[in-house]
Amino acid sequence: MSVRSPESRRISSLLRERRVSGAAMVAVLSVALLCGLVGFALHTMWVVSIVVLALGLGYVVANTRQDRKEVTEQREENSERTE
Repeated sequence: MSVRSPESRRISSLLRERRVSGAAMVAVLSVALLCGLVGFALHTMWVVSIVVLALGLGYVVANTRQDRKEVTEQREENSERTE
């Protein structure tokens, strides 16, 4: 029989008290995995929304530019007709 020091007995009792069941550990890890996947999906959706927003703004700017060009051309045609 081995003689145990008070410190090793204290550590041993602490380890016994802190034992977590396997099911609880799997549950905690599953929740962490789920939260990680949701976070990744939300991050991906942010990136997609920024790209869509940039494309939409680009389209609006290009459309506005085209409208200005058409208005300028129309004014030039009207001024040529009146002369």
